[in-house]
Amino acid sequence: MNFLRIISLLLLSFFMNVHCSWAQYSFEDTTSVGTEQERIPEINQFRFHKIDKDTITLETNDILVCDSFCAQGLPSTYDALHSFNYRIADRFGGYLNIKINLALEEVRKNGFPSDVKNLYIQIDPVFLKVYWFAVVGPSTDGHSYVRIDSRGSAGGGLSAVQKQLPRMMKKHPNFQAHKLMEFNENVKVCYDWHGNQLCDFDGTINIRQHFYKFSAPPNVEIPPVEDTELLSMPARPIATRDSTEVVSPPTVVKTVPKPSYTTYRVKSGDTLSEIARKQHVSITTIKKANHLRSDTIQIGQILKIPK
Repeated sequence: MNFLRIISLLLLSFFMNVHCSWAQYSFEDTTSVGTEQERIPEINQFRFHKIDKDTITLETNDILVCDSFCAQGLPSTYDALHSFNYRIADRFGGYLNIKINLALEEVRKNGFPSDVKNLYIQIDPVFLKVYWFAVVGPSTDGHSYVRIDSRGSAGGGLSAVQKQLPRMMKKHPNFQAHKLMEFNENVKVCYDWHGNQLCDFDGTINIRQHFYKFSAPPNVEIPPVEDTELLSMPARPIATRDSTEVVSPPTVVKTVPKPSYTTYRVKSGDTLSEIARKQHVSITTIKKANHLRSDTIQIGQILKIPK
């Protein structure tokens, strides 16, 4: 009898140990299912929303100047990204100042005092692309703003910008400076300074640019816009540690003869159709020559009439 009891206890102990082993195995298996998933890079989730230029409000005789530039693959990548006008080393940039100054000049040719009414700038950090939009048109505050200029820094902060401003002001001794805009944005970094793309965002870099518009006193001669020849010249390669600087030969720019015009000052009671009839040209010709968006004209406005 004692022998049978011993056998029973041994069998019971065996099945309990087997059950415990199954239970332990089952517990370990369920915990292994809950392992941490691989983190999705933030750069893959980033979405850039560009301004729709058709939503920008324009008034009569306003001009919308807009453009973009890309700093991908360039040395000193974030220095190139903040070259809203252009950098001296390789002439790379968006030529924003020059293009806006040409638009201001066009407004004055149409017989109005000129002004930069609005300026919008966006930076896409993933594609290293800068988009900018400027509304230029007749001034309404009694000043004629004839130039825009700017200074900035990538990563140098406010002090780096302020150090450059006195030298900029000396370039315009006959004009009065008015602050137009302080661009200040912490741009997500996903490239190194040599232009190599990183696997994900790695902090931010502060891009700053201070824009000023300069008004001219009455009866002051306004010189032609500077550096316009750069718009038709290719950027030259910049020297790096692994290369020597190669300077591209200057591009020969062919001068196209400008069409001949007469001018007409709009008087009280004038309409565009009446002026076109008297000058023996079409309304479309006058609108095209003066960049008019509608048939609206103003007393005192100077119109160019193609011969």
